[in-house]
Amino acid sequence: MDQDWLRMYRNFDDDALAALASTGLLRRAAKDVEAGKVAWQSPPDSKQAMLFADGQLVTLSPGGPANARCDCPAPGICKHILAATLWLRAAADATRTGETSDTDTVDVLAEIMQLEPALLFKAAGIAATRKAAALLTQADTAVISTTPTSLSIQLPQLDAQCHYIAGAGYAGIVSEAPAASRAALHLLAILAVWRRHGLAFVWPQALSAADTAAQDGLSSDERQFLARLRAQLLEICHNGWAHVNQVLPAQLRVMAMSARIESFPRLAGMLRTLAGTTDLLSRRDLNTDERQAIRLAARILALSHALDGAHGELLRDLRGSSRRDFSGNAALELLPLGAHWWEQHGGARGLTIAFWAPTGQCIVQASLARRDGADRGFNRQLAWSSSTLWQGAGAASTLADVTLSLQQVRLSEDDRISLSEDTIASRQPPWHADDGRWQSAGHDDWNRLAHAIRQGTGLRGEAVNCVLLRPSGFDQPVLDEVRQLFSWTLRDVQGNPLTLSLSCRPEHHPRIHHIEAWIEQRAAIKGVLARLDRTLHGGRLEPLTLLLEQNGLLRAISLDYEAPPTRTKLSLLQRISGLLKTSPVSPPAAPVAPVAPHSGWLEQLQRILENQALSGRLHRMDEDQRSLDAIHRFLRASGIDLVADALRRYLDRPDAAQAMVLLYLCQVCAEVNQFTPASRPAATTPHRC
Repeated sequence: MDQDWLRMYRNFDDDALAALASTGLLRRAAKDVEAGKVAWQSPPDSKQAMLFADGQLVTLSPGGPANARCDCPAPGICKHILAATLWLRAAADATRTGETSDTDTVDVLAEIMQLEPALLFKAAGIAATRKAAALLTQADTAVISTTPTSLSIQLPQLDAQCHYIAGAGYAGIVSEAPAASRAALHLLAILAVWRRHGLAFVWPQALSAADTAAQDGLSSDERQFLARLRAQLLEICHNGWAHVNQVLPAQLRVMAMSARIESFPRLAGMLRTLAGTTDLLSRRDLNTDERQAIRLAARILALSHALDGAHGELLRDLRGSSRRDFSGNAALELLPLGAHWWEQHGGARGLTIAFWAPTGQCIVQASLARRDGADRGFNRQLAWSSSTLWQGAGAASTLADVTLSLQQVRLSEDDRISLSEDTIASRQPPWHADDGRWQSAGHDDWNRLAHAIRQGTGLRGEAVNCVLLRPSGFDQPVLDEVRQLFSWTLRDVQGNPLTLSLSCRPEHHPRIHHIEAWIEQRAAIKGVLARLDRTLHGGRLEPLTLLLEQNGLLRAISLDYEAPPTRTKLSLLQRISGLLKTSPVSPPAAPVAPVAPHSGWLEQLQRILENQALSGRLHRMDEDQRSLDAIHRFLRASGIDLVADALRRYLDRPDAAQAMVLLYLCQVCAEVNQFTPASRPAATTPHRC
């Protein structure tokens, strides 16, 4: 009988087998092999081989370990399948059938290049082929490496790695992708190798018909993925976000991979961030708040429900864009607004440089960034002082007192500039503070600013990320040591207040020190670039950079990096620290602008729900029942029927699904209320710029 296919099992190295299950399970399987718990059940033939592994019957086939079967109750790849594979790999004499092994001379790349495209597309199926075609551009950054018996294909933009095993073919490719996503991901890995080595192929004719049908709404695979996602998030809510384990971050990263494969790039990004946050929670990181994860999970659930019922243009907006579409060769005039360093819970980090584009009357941004685990030498100082943005532009640290003119610039629909090698920059003189282009830049009326922010609230389209403020004056900064919050109130042309805030976490200390220092130096602050942080209740505007007038010219100051050359007074953080050591008296609190009467009720409702989500006791509300009933009566009396109806449904059926819907509504309402300015300025005397 022909048993040549058994040789293929010797080509699975430990990395490939660990990708099928886990390193821990592989270690346990290896111990079973060492203990002699694996043996033939019957002689192998051309179709299958049957072995006993620790008392369980394992059936192997030419499809490789991923297609093996075991009669144990464990789902997926169990330790018995791994043990059988390890035993075959080690027992060379029992599987060579008297022939000399040729695994040391296998040309894995040549084997992939000889695959027949038509047969490959047929094996993958039209649904997987359509997904791979949609993701093809993301395969251009693939990292391909070979071993004597396998070929590794890393797809960084999908956070995925595939192992092609010599002799196993398409069916034997190994990855950590869930079963529903493997066909598309494995096909994409082979296409990445073909494209890298210039192999031309023709898509199947049925693909165009499938694409046309897909435009009408979600496919069954996409709906199944959304259902699995909701089930997993709701299970976490039932267990309690205060009890996340070390397995959960990996599960969420796999979900993020599936979201990208299913063409849900916005969901994928949110899941990646949630995975990073839960990773910190599982390690009990003191700077991470479970409420951040709960609020993000509520938004993810809301987006998944919205996707389920969307069609046409709405569906495209909710999906998001996996890769920004930079197009055109237009010239662009830009005023640098400064740079800021950022790090995400998912591990990504980078430096973002903001610019004002007078032609489009908008902020555009460019980012030097690295994914988690990539380029360990990339750090905040290197990005600031050594990395050149475009030909002729120089590093971010050199752009404070110039303007740029970019040729052959590629700008996306969401106002991101590509760091393309084709783009050429020329440095121009800075703008004067009385330049008409500056006088029409950004916002000097907080009512109009609030309207712009509210337009970005919700799930559709890109939310407002950064805003350029041109205050007519500002108050002295205040540090609330109880809330650990630094606050700085700016005044618009009508004297209305707008408070910018920074938490007193160590990464914000440079910004706090530098703001105080520039104010102490009586700098002429003409503009402030602020970022909208939506992770907090109602959102918060955080100052990133300052625009100063120096000798009549505008100069951008990056608060993460730049301070005045001299300083005579202690910083506010230092003064508060000294005050706490010598006196129990607290400093004056920052002036608080009036808020809508229902804002406090919504915040209380959100706090109750989040506290319950922390413990997972969403179905037990004995202590909070009276509070929730009172909130419901108030919301109904105030005419806030949408939230009141959701609260009524939750009170009638207090489960995780209803709670997360209610949490999301609280978030949206708080965000809308947060940026509705007061009609009158607070009774304080502002410092004039």
